[in-house]
Amino acid sequence: MYDNIEFVICCGGESTRNFPHSKGIPHKSLMPFGDMRLIDYVLKDIISMGGRHITIVCSANDVINSFKRALQTDERVENKLRQKGKSDIADVLHDTFLPDDTDLKFVLQEKPLGTAHVLYCAQKQIGDRHVVIIFPDDIILSKDEKNPHLKKLVDEFLKNPKRVLITGLWREDVSNNAILVNNRIVEKPKNPTSHIAGMSPNVLPNELIKYIYTHSEKRMQMAIETGKEWLYMDSANDFLDDGGEANGFVAEMFLKSDDDLMMDTGTLPLYELAQLHALLKLSRYKKQNRELVNELLKD
Repeated sequence: MYDNIEFVICCGGESTRNFPHSKGIPHKSLMPFGDMRLIDYVLKDIISMGGRHITIVCSANDVINSFKRALQTDERVENKLRQKGKSDIADVLHDTFLPDDTDLKFVLQEKPLGTAHVLYCAQKQIGDRHVVIIFPDDIILSKDEKNPHLKKLVDEFLKNPKRVLITGLWREDVSNNAILVNNRIVEKPKNPTSHIAGMSPNVLPNELIKYIYTHSEKRMQMAIETGKEWLYMDSANDFLDDGGEANGFVAEMFLKSDDDLMMDTGTLPLYELAQLHALLKLSRYKKQNRELVNELLKD
C-alpha cells in the first residue's frame, strides 16, 4: 500500500463541454465508459496499484451524495442478479465495488476558485501525505495492467520526493497545454520551446501542499477579485521561486509510455471516441459489440 500518498480526484464543474451526455447527471465522471463509468476506471487504477487514501472533491453536497450512492457496495443487487442467472452483469457490478479498507473521503469546494483551491479544501484529508492530483476526464489505458502508468508515475516520484512530477505526452501542438521551461511550468505557451505537454495525473510533494495552504488567504482573495482561477501549477512556480528550488525541489515531466493510450474525454466528440474504444476493446461484451458494428458498417 502507498500509505504516504493521497489520491485527490477533481470532480467539480458543470461538465457543459460534455452536454448532452453529462446534462442532468451530478458529474461527467459518472458517464459510462464501456460497461463501467469513468470514475470506476480511475478508482480501479488506484486500487489495483495498492492505493487506498482517496479524496473526491465536489462542488456541491448533492453531488457528494450522488457519488456516495453511485459508489456504494450493493451486495443485495449483486446477489439478486446471480440468483436470476445474470452472473455476467453481477460480475460487472462487482468490479465497481471498492475494497473494505478503502479510505474514501469527500470534500466540498463551495466556490470554483481553481485547482490550487481544490488542494486547499482537501488539506485536512491530505495531512502529511504527498498528493496525486487526478482529473477523471484524462484516462490512460495501460497494456500492462500490473504496472499501469499511475503506478509507474508514483514509483518514479518516490525515488526522489523533492519533485513536482507531471505526466508528459508528446504533442505537435502544445498551445493548450503546459510545458516546462527552466524548471518552471508555463501554461498555454505562445512560443513553445518543447513538444512535451503536461497532462493528468501529476504528483505533488507534501511541502507544496503546505505552501498552498499557508499562502491561501492572499491567493483566494486575488482569485475572487480578478476572476482568475488559482491554479496549482501557478502555486508550484511560486513555491519554487520562494525557496523551493533553493532547497532542491524541481519540476519534471514523466513521459507516458508509448504502450499506454491517453484518452481525453473532456469534450463531447472526444468522449464519444473514448466510449467507442471502451465498448469495442474493454467491455465484457466487446465480441457482441464488434459484431454489431461490423453489421452496421456493411450498410
